[in-house]
Formats: sequence, structure tokens, C-alpha cells
Amino acid sequence: MQQIVLPYWNACNFFISYANIDGFHPEELTAPTSDNQLDRWMLAKLWEAADRITRNMDAYYVNKYVDSLIELVDGLTNWFIRRSRRRFWEKGMSEDKKNAYETLYYVLVNMTKLFAPAAPIISEKLYKTLTGNFSVHLDSWAEIPDCYRDDELLNQVKLVRNVIYLARSIRSKNNVKNRQPLSTLSVVLSDTAGIPVVESFKEIIAEELNVKSVEILDSAESVAQVKYAPNFNEIRNRYPNRIPEIIKAVKSGKFKLLADGAVLEINGVESVFDSEIILVTYQAKAGQHVASDKGIVVSLNLTITEELRDEGVARDIVRSIQDNRRKMGCAITDYISLDISGNVPQNWLEYICQETLSKQESVIEPDMTYELEYEQGKKVCISLKK
Repeated sequence: MQQIVLPYWNACNFFISYANIDGFHPEELTAPTSDNQLDRWMLAKLWEAADRITRNMDAYYVNKYVDSLIELVDGLTNWFIRRSRRRFWEKGMSEDKKNAYETLYYVLVNMTKLFAPAAPIISEKLYKTLTGNFSVHLDSWAEIPDCYRDDELLNQVKLVRNVIYLARSIRSKNNVKNRQPLSTLSVVLSDTAGIPVVESFKEIIAEELNVKSVEILDSAESVAQVKYAPNFNEIRNRYPNRIPEIIKAVKSGKFKLLADGAVLEINGVESVFDSEIILVTYQAKAGQHVASDKGIVVSLNLTITEELRDEGVARDIVRSIQDNRRKMGCAITDYISLDISGNVPQNWLEYICQETLSKQESVIEPDMTYELEYEQGKKVCISLKK
């Protein structure tokens, strides 16, 4: 439970911190009516989780209870809140910011109800803090309106997040941190129905992966060598009486892969089988870095130009200043003085100041001074003062 309780606790703290700053204190729980895609997705995710948990508990499938909570918390913290941060950072209370607050509050309160049977004490604490009411255990069960159900949007975002996950796995495998910008992500989809989805989410994918462009390819063969082999376990499980002939057809290349199956030619006759019987692997071509899963192939260009390196350094500087702002006890809205020298990418100074709420000037008696080394022999000296 710790892997979901702590992120959920942090999500509640995030809401409380920003709500106090903006004076957002709802007197009652009302169903949001936002048109923002992120809000609609989060509410659909809540409906899906509540529906699954309710049906599983009614059927005494207690073992499936936590799985839905894990997925819901992951969606809340690693997608909705992270993608909505700039909405909460806006000055004033725009309609979009109000919608973000109302959606987050509605989701958090209902999640305390979903958590209550599995984490009674923590859910009680969070429920009282969020609502001021007596007890979550005396409130009604979470009943999410069916109007929030949106299977199409959930499937679209699931596809997009899978693309992002695969690309991040390439970064991780090659020790390229996400703060380092890259030039191009290439995507290939076996199911062409997903192409318009990726096309419409291109900007979000590029932002999440910190790449300059996202391109959709017709075939994976431009970035990888495609290899096919019999999937012996699936063949044995699904077609135990036809094992030899299926293996022979796959090895001889007498098959066609379709979106919903595989057509094999056996003894001159074409028959349709489940596509899982064919194991498809991708070997990256020279200079390419490839990852694949469930009909998705992504290739990430890891070549780092001088311009991309400078931007990566600037992002590292921002992260270090943000970390030290917290150590200095700065509030979210506090401005600070920044004295920075050394191997600083000059074109990114304005960006550094904007992202860290800082003003570049000479600092006397700083609250904190430190060095940041980002390459062998290249350092930045930073002094900060509240």
C-alpha cells in the first residue's frame, strides 16, 4: 500500500498548498463541469476505478481491490497533476484554473472514500482535512456519475502514455536524463487507427519526452530490422493440436500479420490465427535506439548537439536552484536573488530566472552558495538569497 498511499498523500498536500495560496476553499463537494481534456480524462479515470472497485467488492473479489487504486493514483500524480501544474501556477483565478481546482478536489475527496476500506486511518485524516466533515466512514460510498465515463479518451491517453513510457525506457537504458532535450522521436503503430491519436497528442508527447519533434513512420524498417519467430508458448497454449504446422509456416515466412490476427498458409490453405503466435522483435539499425511493445515501436535520436546540450545544462541549473529554494524555506511565490557565474549558457539566463522566480544580481551575504559541475571541467557557481 505504501506505493500508493504516499503519492496520494503528496497529491493532497499539493492541493492544500496551492488552494491556500489562491483562497480556494469549497464549502461542499460539487460535480465538476469542465471541458478541459485533462479534467475530462481524470474524471473518466475516477469513474472507471470506482466502477471496477464497486463491482469487484460486490462480487467479493477483494484481491483485485488494490490494482484499481494503483492505476488511479498513478494517473492522478503522474499525469493529471503533472500535466496541470502550469494551470495552478497561473496568476489570479481564471475559469480554467477554477476547473482544475474543482476537478482535483472532487477526485481527491472521492478517492478518500475508495481508500477507506483498505487504509481507514489515512483516508480518515485526509477526508477530514479536505472536507472538514466528521468521518469518511459515515459518508456515502463514492458514486461517480455515468456522464464522466469516456472509454475512448481513456484508450487514447493509454496509447499516448505507452508511447511515452517506451521512449523513456530508451533514455533510461542509455543513461540520458529526461532534462536533456533531444531532437526527434519516431513512432510506428501496427494498428493504424492509433495514428490520428498520436498526431493529435504530438505536442504533449514532445513536451513529456523533452524532444523537439515527433514523427509518425509508415514502417519500422526505416529504423530497425524486423525479425519474426514462432512464439512457442502461445502456440502450445492456443493451438496444441497444430503445433508443428504452425511453427513450419512461421519459420518459412508464409504468413501475413493483420491488425486483428495473423494469416498463415498451411498446406496451400490460408487460415486465420491469433497474432500472439508470432513473436516480433526489432533490432535497431546503426545510430538508432529502439523500444517496442504491443504493436508500438519508437525510435529516439540520442545525438546531442551543442545547442541541445546548452538547454540541458540550463534545465539542470533550474532543478538545482528549485531544490535549494525548498532547502532555504522559500514559499512557492517567493522571489529570490541569483548570482550565477562560470560556464553558464548565456542564451538561457532569462529562462533560468523565469523558472526559478529569481532576479540576476550581485548577492552580498548569500543564504546559500554552491557549485554545479555538469561536465568534466565545466562548473557553474551559484549564490542565492531570499
